Amino acid sequence: MEKIDVEELVKFKMLPFDLYNDNGEKLVNAGEILTSGKLLQISQYENLYKDTPKQQKIKNKKTQDFEEPQDISDTADFEKAKPKEIIFDKTVNRKSKIKAQAQVDMKSYFATTMFAMQENAKQDAIQMIGEIKDKIIDDVHAVLPEVKYCSQLKLLGNYYDCHSLNTAILATALGYKLNLDEDYLEKITKAALLHDIGMTKLPKEILEKTVLSQQDTKVFQTHTQIGYKILKYEMSMPEDICLVALEHHENNDGSGYPFKLSGEQISEMARIIGMCSFFDDLTSNRTPTRIKNTKDALRIMLEVGSKKFTPQLLYQFVNMYNYNDLESYEEMAQ
Repeated sequence: MEKIDVEELVKFKMLPFDLYNDNGEKLVNAGEILTSGKLLQISQYENLYKDTPKQQKIKNKKTQDFEEPQDISDTADFEKAKPKEIIFDKTVNRKSKIKAQAQVDMKSYFATTMFAMQENAKQDAIQMIGEIKDKIIDDVHAVLPEVKYCSQLKLLGNYYDCHSLNTAILATALGYKLNLDEDYLEKITKAALLHDIGMTKLPKEILEKTVLSQQDTKVFQTHTQIGYKILKYEMSMPEDICLVALEHHENNDGSGYPFKLSGEQISEMARIIGMCSFFDDLTSNRTPTRIKNTKDALRIMLEVGSKKFTPQLLYQFVNMYNYNDLESYEEMAQ
């Protein structure tokens, strides 16, 4: 048998091999649907093993005469439903203060959570978001004394796999710097993880575009209101967490969306998370302005200043770590 990491299982909708634990006990049969609940159970095992190709070939040979013809339409549905493959070993930020295994766990668990949302397994998703939230709070608290630069907190990888995690990590770090109380810190971490939940309902072709047309932009901007409705009516989240999904693209000067709110009309939590989200967009080169490093990103944030951000929060964020951070994100990803 071959050892397999749980994060590799996230890419499968239907398991193509038998899965075993350390004792050789079969946990999941080949052909079983990997629901979010099943993935959650599997993730509790320290080591997992799958059949080798040779073993699977022997099993297939024994059973092939009795197998029913494959339903092609079902296979197509499985391909549509399965999460994107995430190649974790190539996207771990080796210079991050967050341990490599913790980064892998966060990405894997978050991908499974989003899969649960797509499968309408809302209760599983709520439980998993709570567990990711606890992990981020603990991990950030553990590394904060060693962190000198913002780049040391960033997870690298596919933008949509990492953005909400990076936003939550930054918001948590800022929350510690602002001496937020424990309850507020937990809320802000959870809200950051869920701030872009409306993206799960947008057409895939829009998310894959690098340049949006005017019509695409209108569709894209609906993710804030969609996210609010998901959190409020499907996940029964507190109103302040729901408002983060709705307001994180509002700007201090009233130029944002969806309602052109300004200043204190925007909830404090949304202002904090919107700022952290914008910073991750900059350092992921998801804005029209290309940057090389954190120093470039902070310079741009100071340039837009109070037009986009509350001055006091911007001051706290910019001075959270050493400003002179010249670490190249492109080099970190290699």
